[in-house]
Amino acid sequence: MLDLARKAALAAAILASGAVQPALAQDQVTLKFTHMFPPTHFGWKEGGQPFTEMITEATGGEVQFQNFPAGQLGKDYIGLLGSGLADMAVLVGSYMPDKLPLTSVSELPVKYGSACEATGKLWAIAQPGGPLYEAEYKPQGLRPLFVAVLPTYKAMTTSRELRTLDDLKGLKLRASGAAMEQTARALGAVPVQIQAPEVNDSLRRGTMDGAFWPYHSAPPYELDTLFKYGLEGPSLGSTSVIFAISEKKWEGLSDKAKAAFEEAAAQMQPRFCKWLDQDEARVRQEMIDQHGYVPVTVSAEEEPRWQEKLAPVIDAWAQRMDGQGLSGTAILQAFHDAQPLGVD
Repeated sequence: MLDLARKAALAAAILASGAVQPALAQDQVTLKFTHMFPPTHFGWKEGGQPFTEMITEATGGEVQFQNFPAGQLGKDYIGLLGSGLADMAVLVGSYMPDKLPLTSVSELPVKYGSACEATGKLWAIAQPGGPLYEAEYKPQGLRPLFVAVLPTYKAMTTSRELRTLDDLKGLKLRASGAAMEQTARALGAVPVQIQAPEVNDSLRRGTMDGAFWPYHSAPPYELDTLFKYGLEGPSLGSTSVIFAISEKKWEGLSDKAKAAFEEAAAQMQPRFCKWLDQDEARVRQEMIDQHGYVPVTVSAEEEPRWQEKLAPVIDAWAQRMDGQGLSGTAILQAFHDAQPLGVD
């Protein structure tokens, strides 16, 4: 009788354990996060990593993340989200112009004063319910969580001193994305489309003369020691990054998890863009002090010449998008009208 009682108690314990464990497992979710950044890149260290840590902490461990850096799962990030092989990704519009053509509005030579200003403008149209979301992200089952627009690019070279617009003529310069390629052509330069990690070797071999580049992105690719001259002032466009989750995976999250995502994104977006602006100034000064970099600001008399060349690039982009059946003019106007991001 005692053995039977013990067996019954053990069986009950096993059943109870089996009932509890699946419930615990079901409450916890691990999201696969894929992106192109190496683990030490500022995009991960200052953006993705603190974002995921905030969410895990806010949910008490309910939401965990499995990080796949440097394109380990493949480089078709939208395809990875659509197939379910990844749940979250960092999307760079200039690297996927066929799937995110309208996002390239952030690559146009539109004047803005800071990364935070441009980030606020892009988020206003890319967030759920915004015109860019409705036109480009929602149809592909993507939900932007937060975005960042890098500080406006500068023209930088390894050997030719830059002082005026005429100094750019004939230079082979790396340009990121189709919009920036048109900017380079409008200024008389020869655009070269290559991935960021390839720029260093191309400059050292002399197959390129320089690049359209932001200062803060120079050290990660060891370009801060290579660039010697630069032109500043007119906006030459930029690059945007979108931290996104598949809509299907989003819908499967608990209300608690969704609230944690939204709160973390609301904190990260101004924090990240503020870091970008501050680091831009820091790296610029270090390049001057430590590597002999010589920047020249375009004079007030010279700047109208630049604007005369750049304005048609913006108009042509909108017309090209419209001609493809996309809402280019409307998106450009919405981006222009959007309010900047307030940052303390």
